[in-house]
Amino acid sequence: MTEPATSSPATVTAPASDTNFAVETHDDGANRIVFVRHGQTDYNVERRFQGVIDRPLNTCGRKQAERAGEVLAKRVLSRSAQVGVSVASQTSNKVVIVCSPLSRASETAELMAGVFRAQGGDVEGPIVDERLIERNYGLFEGLTLPEAREKYPDLVDAWRQTGESGEASIEPSDVVGARVRDATFEAARQAPSDATVIVVAHGAAILRGLITCMGLNPLEFDAMRGLDNCHWSELVRVGGGGSGASGAPSFRLAAHNIGYREDVLGA
Repeated sequence: MTEPATSSPATVTAPASDTNFAVETHDDGANRIVFVRHGQTDYNVERRFQGVIDRPLNTCGRKQAERAGEVLAKRVLSRSAQVGVSVASQTSNKVVIVCSPLSRASETAELMAGVFRAQGGDVEGPIVDERLIERNYGLFEGLTLPEAREKYPDLVDAWRQTGESGEASIEPSDVVGARVRDATFEAARQAPSDATVIVVAHGAAILRGLITCMGLNPLEFDAMRGLDNCHWSELVRVGGGGSGASGAPSFRLAAHNIGYREDVLGA
């Protein structure tokens, strides 16, 4: 990867992803992946289906991005206080930031990149990857849930039961998960040795991508909730065997829905 100009982020495009659920294993590249949801938008406040509609951050969202960047930079650029064989090594200040093309994610990524650089991070990016765009919510986009239910009652009922609706033109969860996984692992493989890859994207896309990164099918696994605004989840590359002490190195979930404000954690 090459360093893009901050005023004109590089863009990555790729062919359609394969929906298989094998766990990624490799011995080089990034040792940590952090998925970060974008900051708040007015559509979030109004509880509207946002999907691929391009809405900007609001004032609160920009403040969230800066504050989250401060906390996450300290987390990523400092050696972990944790010890033991299951703790990922922390030997580099190199950070690669990739993001969705939608402005609420790309602006969050730009703000966080600035904070990381100010704290001594060797930052590459943000690099825009089209595969990290939010899940397409089809007919529901721009509507609140009550508005969608009034306009499309049968479609909303079906979606509430399964989380899927081809009739409403909602993108299937396994397709979303596969493209986010592929973008994420590609960035991790291409990153400098022992770097951290930060993926700035969206709630639905991150959740399905995270599940798929762990070798699970998001059409079948439904035991995780999505991230709050400017919260993050971490995958670390360690061995297997439960404790992380044995087995082929692969990315394993170390934290989920962590943020800088404990009062909104898990809200």
